[in-house]
Amino acid sequence: MSDADALTNVPSASPVASSEDDWPTTLTATLVGYVDTVKGATTGKALVASRMGVYFFPIALIAMVLTILLLIMVVRLLVLATDWLSFVDTGNPWLAYLILGAVFTLLGAWLWRKKEA
Repeated sequence: MSDADALTNVPSASPVASSEDDWPTTLTATLVGYVDTVKGATTGKALVASRMGVYFFPIALIAMVLTILLLIMVVRLLVLATDWLSFVDTGNPWLAYLILGAVFTLLGAWLWRKKEA
């Protein structure tokens, strides 16, 4: 047997990693995958909820202020419109309140009826 044949049969110095020898890497990758899945399912929903809360609060606050200002404007316009009537003294808001009360009562009764159906 020659020296060349002896060298070809010698196992290599660096062992090739088999799937049995690589179990720590496989286990780590599996655990990281599970952790990422759980994190995406929990933290992702929490982030969406917190963003909705952060954006919803100022929008709701602005909407409430605008609704109040709109209601004040409607009352003032109704007071000005009812001043032209002969049976309403100038600046008395009672007819404007009566009109708005009737509108809101009818709207509430209609919505209540829709709720029951």
